[in-house]
Amino acid sequence: MANSESERHPFRFLVKFLIFVGILAAVGKLLASKKDEYMGMTESEARSKFETKLGPRIGEDKAAEVADQVIPKLKEKGVIKDDPVDEVVDLVDEVVEEVLEEVSD
Repeated sequence: MANSESERHPFRFLVKFLIFVGILAAVGKLLASKKDEYMGMTESEARSKFETKLGPRIGEDKAAEVADQVIPKLKEKGVIKDDPVDEVVDLVDEVVEEVLEEVSD
């Protein structure tokens, strides 16, 4: 009887290991699909979607706080992009600075 128990032990380890690997693969796939869901969105689109999903669960104010923390990290990783309006504002600021420099000279 002691033999049969010692023979089952490696099998139990293998089953537990395969279950663990399966869970890790499922979590990885879920995270990749969430990243793909937000890929290419502008910052305002991603913020709106994020707040819409979380708002009913945790409240609008708390959802806005969480979005304020998550959106910059997604932006750093290149998942989301700047709003076109922000790019235009940056260009206008640069032109205004150049004009002011020329006028002051």
